[in-house]
Amino acid sequence: MDSSGNLYGTSTISGGIGNGAVFELAPGAGGWTYTGLHAFTGHGDGAAPDGSVIFDANGNIFGTAYEGGANDLGVIFEITP
Repeated sequence: MDSSGNLYGTSTISGGIGNGAVFELAPGAGGWTYTGLHAFTGHGDGAAPDGSVIFDANGNIFGTAYEGGANDLGVIFEITP
């Protein structure tokens, strides 16, 4: 969760082609608003993200995906807002 109350997470099987995604849920008067932050391609950017994400002091988001990457052994990813 960030300081504005937005929740962040990953979904292993979702996104444009089913390789997973990173998302944000923002609270609002009528409920939560979903924003997709990244849909994995299954290649260099990875696939099947799993687990929590963390933030650095600049608001960059980091996490892991257990498939894809150069040798199809997963990646550590960074999303810059």
